[in-house]
Amino acid sequence: MARRAVITGAFSYIGAAAARELRRRGWTVHTLTNRRTPPHSRHVTFAKLLFHPDHLAAELRGADVFVNTYWIRLPHAGDDFHTAVRNNRMLVDAAVRARVGRLVHVSVSNASLDSRLGYYRGKAEVDAAVRACGLPHAIVRPTLVVGPADVLTSNIAWFLRRFPVFPVPDGGGYRLQPVTLDDTGRIVADAAESSADLDVDAAGQDIVTFREYVELVARACHVKCAIIGAPGRLALAGIRLVELFLGDTVLAREELAGLEQELLVSRAPPLGTERVDAWLLAHGAALGRSYVNDRRRHFGDLASQPIASP
Repeated sequence: MARRAVITGAFSYIGAAAARELRRRGWTVHTLTNRRTPPHSRHVTFAKLLFHPDHLAAELRGADVFVNTYWIRLPHAGDDFHTAVRNNRMLVDAAVRARVGRLVHVSVSNASLDSRLGYYRGKAEVDAAVRACGLPHAIVRPTLVVGPADVLTSNIAWFLRRFPVFPVPDGGGYRLQPVTLDDTGRIVADAAESSADLDVDAAGQDIVTFREYVELVARACHVKCAIIGAPGRLALAGIRLVELFLGDTVLAREELAGLEQELLVSRAPPLGTERVDAWLLAHGAALGRSYVNDRRRHFGDLASQPIASP
C-alpha cells in the first residue's frame, strides 16, 4: 500500500519540489493549498488551506508524513510573522491531534530565538514547537533556494537585463550558500523517509559572496552590466523607487540584513549535490525574461494560480 504524504503548498515552490520527489518514490500526495490545480497534476488530491483546527486535523488524518512548507515572506494586510507563527502552531497541533506518522517542517538556515529579524525569530519559534510536539519529526533548513521563478535570482536577472548598472548593497562581500530547488526537494523527501528526529540544513556545495553570485547570474544570462558597490541605504533607496512602478517589495530591509549577517550560509557539511553555477548556466537564457512579482503571486490577482507543478 502506498505511503500517504500531506503537504502544504504542493502547487507552490518548495512544496511542489518535495511533492515531485515523494511521488517519484511511490508516495501518494494530498495538498492543502489555496491555488488551482496545475495542468497534468490531477494525480495530487487537494483541499483548501483553512486555518481552522477541526478542518486541519481532518485533512491530516491518516497521513504517514506531513510536510509543512507554510510561511510568509512579507507582512501584508494585517498578517505578519506573528500570524505565520500562530498558523504554524495550529498546523503542528493539528498534526498531533491527527496522529500523523511523521512531521517534516521546512524552516530556514540559522533561525534563532535571539534574532532581531522577525523572519528568522519567527521561524525559530515554530522550530521549537515542532521539537516539543512529541511526534517523530525533522526540521529542514534551506539557505537560498535556486530554481525556476525563484524570487531573488530571477529578479536579479531581470534587473541585469534591463539596467546598465546594478548597485550591490554595501559592496556585496557577504557570503551565501545557494542550493538548487531539486536538491531541496530531495533533502525534504529524505527527511520524510528517515526514522530519526533530524535538524538538517539544505545547502549547496559552494559558498560565494553576493557580488560573485550577481556576477555569475550575469554570465549565465550573457548580459554585460556594470556591477558596482553602493552604500546599503542608497541601494535600498534606489530599489524603493523602482518598487513604486513594480508594485512589489523587491528586497525588504530585513532580507538585506539577513544577507549581510550571512544567515544564508550553513554551518554543517552540505547535503546538496547539484552545482548551482551549473544550474544557472544551463537555465540562464530563461532567467529574468519577466519580473516575478511576489506580492501579486501571493496576495494579488495571481494568488490562486499555481506557481509550479508537483
